[in-house]
Amino acid sequence: MALYINENRDFPNGWAPIQHMIIEGLAKSGSKEARSTAEDIAVRWIRTNYVAYKSTGTMHEKYNVEHCGDFGGGGEYVPQTGFGWSNGVVLALLEEFGWPEDLRMD
Repeated sequence: MALYINENRDFPNGWAPIQHMIIEGLAKSGSKEARSTAEDIAVRWIRTNYVAYKSTGTMHEKYNVEHCGDFGGGGEYVPQTGFGWSNGVVLALLEEFGWPEDLRMD
């Protein structure tokens, strides 16, 4: 099951800033269940970024939320690589949640 937040108008693409806003909102809501959901989304987002990076050697502007490790496509222009918001969101999520010791990154 893919658990990410995305914009329906650009499905199945997921964008780092949107993931970050939703994850942060859930994490700071004060609800244990919401924080658990935030952590789950964060793990899935970090993993898909990592798997895509390992296969392509670059970070991407957007990712396909249906398939872990696939970067996004379509839209009005060729998707960009080496994208700052993707890098920044992964770093922010790792800082906030870390990485579970019992999970493989790939």
